[in-house]
This record gives sequence, structure tokens and C-alpha cells, in this order.
Amino acid sequence: MQVTVTGRNIELTTALKQYLIEKLQRAQNHFDHKLDCTALLSVAKNPSIAKSQKAEVTIKVNGNTIRGEEATENMYASIDLVADKIERQLRKYKTRHSNKGKASGLRERTDEPDDVSADLDDDVAVERSLALDDVKPRIVRSKRFSLKPMLAAEACKHMDLLGHDFFMFINAETNQVNTVYHRRDGNYGLIEPLT
Repeated sequence: MQVTVTGRNIELTTALKQYLIEKLQRAQNHFDHKLDCTALLSVAKNPSIAKSQKAEVTIKVNGNTIRGEEATENMYASIDLVADKIERQLRKYKTRHSNKGKASGLRERTDEPDDVSADLDDDVAVERSLALDDVKPRIVRSKRFSLKPMLAAEACKHMDLLGHDFFMFINAETNQVNTVYHRRDGNYGLIEPLT
């Protein structure tokens, strides 16, 4: 596996890089060809962010992108979690694409009780999770509320007071519906329609 590691607000030690590469190497076992992987390890400077040490991994496989990101208080724990997530996604990807020619992506169901599922091998567990993925997401809740004219800075304050990740409002300057949101870097973003 070819791994490119970059760091943001963190000193990339040899031990840290080696630990990341060893953890990601397990995912390579599912493929015959070498995978090209990029990893970003970052530490948020904002002291109010509890889970400030984040590991992001992106792998390109046959024109598809597999991506995972995890943040904890410890960089090694973040690496463990993101490596597990990437390995699951790659296993799921490989199982999905190897089952394309079959009529059904699942093996025949046996009469095993559900509590035996811990004894199933990983491929069967992945195939079962793929069956759940086939269920299409649907709208389960609808919400209506009135939009108030305000400035973007005021909308950010309302969003923070509510504890939401985004907030819709009517921009008092343009008289159009806008949305403010929290960015991963700790700043705010503003979404405006094209006129």
C-alpha cells in the first residue's frame, strides 16, 4: 500500500507514521493490486473542541473513493477507529463488486439464531450489512418553521444558541433564503442561492 501522510498542527513522528501505515495495511489484504492512500492527521487549535485529534483517510479504488474520518482526544485512538472504518468500507466495496454478477448478493439463509452471528466469518457479516444498505433512505420527519430576516452574523449566533449544525434564514441584505453552517475548521460557512 502506498500511503501519503500529511499533518496539520501536529509533528509527524516516524512512530506515528509507522503506526498509521501498519493499521491501514490490513485493508490492503483484501486486494491483489496496491492501493493508493492519502492520510491527513490534524489537531484542532480550538481548545473548546473535545475531540481535537482527527485522522482522515482517502483511498482511490477503481475510480471510486473510499473515505473515513474519526476524531478523539488521542491521535492513536483516532487512527485505530479510522483504520477499522476504512477496512470495513473496503471489504464492503469488494463484496459488493464481486457479487454484481450473481442474482442475489446474499448467501442462502440458514436457520441459525441471530445470537450466533458473532461466530460468522467477516464476509457473511458484510453481505448481511449490504442487504441492509439496499434499503433506500426515506424522509421520516418533516418540520416547518418561519424564517426571520436577519444578518448572517446574527444567524450564526442563533445557530450556536440552538446547538444546531446549520441554520436557515432570510438574509436581510439580499432578501433571499440563506443557510449558515459549522465548518470542520471551526469557522462558519454561508450558502447563498445564485441570482
